[in-house]
Amino acid sequence: LCSYPQHLTLQLVERSRIRKLQLLAHQFMIPAKVEFHVGDSPPEASPPGFPGQFHRLGYVSLSDNEKTGFKARELKSVHVDAIGTYLRITLHRNHANRYNHYNQVALVAINVLGDSLDGSTFHTVPSRDQLIEQYLYSTQQEAALDTTFMG
Repeated sequence: LCSYPQHLTLQLVERSRIRKLQLLAHQFMIPAKVEFHVGDSPPEASPPGFPGQFHRLGYVSLSDNEKTGFKARELKSVHVDAIGTYLRITLHRNHANRYNHYNQVALVAINVLGDSLDGSTFHTVPSRDQLIEQYLYSTQQEAALDTTFMG
């Protein structure tokens, strides 16, 4: 029973040209509308109520899923051409249904596809060793940020 809209802000590994966004909606905790904004500064650096340097990319509407009996998940793919370090996803009020007693919204998956704007990696494919090192570093970093991790 939260207030709407709800905001998710994703920080990309580096400044990138975003080409495509994919969302997989939950089968019954479905937002009626999802908006996208992109920018280079974190939203916390902006005054309340102002998205700062964020630029609105647009929105998608999601089906209420009643025709499938709330068993299917909807995948939305959005082609964009935007540059930034932060992606802000705004989830609007849910579609009401008998399974969602607390008026929640949820996304099962978010996929951000694009290209790095760092000149050294823009036209190169990372080596196997670089990918492994990047994965290990990000896994260690996530563990350090996870407050439930107990050694």
